Amino acid sequence: MQRLLLFDFDGTLYRGDDPFRYYAKTIAKHMAPEDRARYEKLVTAHLQGHAGVVAGDNWEAVVKLAEPYVPDHEVWQQSFLETREYMMSPDCRLEVPAALIDFLPQVRAKVHVVVASNSPENAARPLMEKLGLITYFDRIYSQANKPEGLIALVEEIMGTRDFDPLLVYSVGDNYLNDIAPAVQRGWLTAHISPHEYFPGPSTIHGRNLEDVLPHVTKWALG
Repeated sequence: MQRLLLFDFDGTLYRGDDPFRYYAKTIAKHMAPEDRARYEKLVTAHLQGHAGVVAGDNWEAVVKLAEPYVPDHEVWQQSFLETREYMMSPDCRLEVPAALIDFLPQVRAKVHVVVASNSPENAARPLMEKLGLITYFDRIYSQANKPEGLIALVEEIMGTRDFDPLLVYSVGDNYLNDIAPAVQRGWLTAHISPHEYFPGPSTIHGRNLEDVLPHVTKWALG
């Protein structure tokens, strides 16, 4: 049975703070001026690595910091959609790690490589095309409904519920969505957290993709 390598998309396959700054500024438009300044200062501090909020990723951190000022889910969602549009523009600076581009062609013949993202298809796929990532993956799953959907997705790909758990490796930056369900099933996991927020067990963890890729490479090519 072929091995399966799962990648999260946002915060895993690319990096850059521009989307989070834009997201925060868009939400901040709905705040009083004095609250806006305080909020944007908190977001900047978080992105610079200063403790201030515990969050699974930077998207969640932006919302958690906004909640005392704008506790409105509709505002958050609309601001998120506006941010997704901004991410497709040349003004949004995003980086795909060079190590990832070196890694993916090496392992395609050895493992089935897929992306599992909770983002809608009209957000995830165009951005992957913009970043030049589409051709490196066997399949792209959007609206994956993680964490619950991750297990169903893997069982669908593997064609059975009964397989060696060490055949599956999940890589992502959101512990609840990408790592916890994988740990529950005994799969291998690599948790990435630039802020070193590691709330639970993982096979390996690191601040960035480069920290974990050597272990994933050994598994994929071994």
